[in-house]
Amino acid sequence: MSLQKNLYRSGRTFSFQFDFIYCAAVQAIHPLQIFALDLPSNTMRTRIFLIQRKVSLTLLLLCILTGFLNAQTTTYKHKVFWGRLVLTDTINSKLRWELLLQKRTQNANPESNNMFEANHFTSYWLWFSYSATDNLKIAVSPFGYFNNHIFNGKPDDINQPSLKEFRWCLRLEEKTSVRLFDIFNRQTIEYRTRDLKNNNQYIPNWRFRYMVRIEKNIISKPKPLTLSVSNEVFVQFGRAVRNNPNIFDQNRAYAGLSYEVVKNVKLSAGYLKFYQARSSGNEFDDANALWVILTLDNLFSQFRKDKV
Repeated sequence: MSLQKNLYRSGRTFSFQFDFIYCAAVQAIHPLQIFALDLPSNTMRTRIFLIQRKVSLTLLLLCILTGFLNAQTTTYKHKVFWGRLVLTDTINSKLRWELLLQKRTQNANPESNNMFEANHFTSYWLWFSYSATDNLKIAVSPFGYFNNHIFNGKPDDINQPSLKEFRWCLRLEEKTSVRLFDIFNRQTIEYRTRDLKNNNQYIPNWRFRYMVRIEKNIISKPKPLTLSVSNEVFVQFGRAVRNNPNIFDQNRAYAGLSYEVVKNVKLSAGYLKFYQARSSGNEFDDANALWVILTLDNLFSQFRKDKV
């Protein structure tokens, strides 16, 4: 993920992080353009499409500008396990709630191969989503609590206190179906407040996330088996990160499978690649993660239906 090219300009040496440009460029091209499909006639969807293009191109330019980093960079390697339990149900035909319970563990130091050795992350995240159309979803998170321990890269990192965070989010996701698979474009804006100095003083900042995901149904019967491939880039701005050398936060690339074990129970597992910047601007965390998700759908409504 860290293809570097040294560029010499005005006697200065820069290290170009290829990931930033590649990921942003991929996401700057909307799938409707890639597959030469006609724009929807619906006025709202057309406007959303134009907004997506503008946001994507802006993100591309920002990543290009912040992708030129000082040549003296340090990268720490990590092994991570990411477990997520999703509890979800419908409120009505268009509205749904979702509770994400997450736990991440990591190796205690770069030399260790035990991804369950040390704590990394715990969170409780509530979402409400509204299906505006069959292909467009709008979601809001009124509450999210996160307890995050930094990646263990340096010898003293494991002794650092965890960082507490509260988060509120707004998300827009559009689905485009083509001949062989479905493509999802997802934009998320997050307002985060974090206790960065562990003094109960929470400092806010904003973070923007852009994801492109491709899903392919491999098997339909007797139980659905779906392949999912995605890439998501994060940029951040605001008071808490005002002095950071660049706006790039992290990039996540994922490939995995999901399978409906029994009705309303889905298991997903795959490989996740993190590439995350530290606040210094010249240190990066490169993590290989096993991501496992257990989804319990129609948590309460399935029992109500049985009683009818």
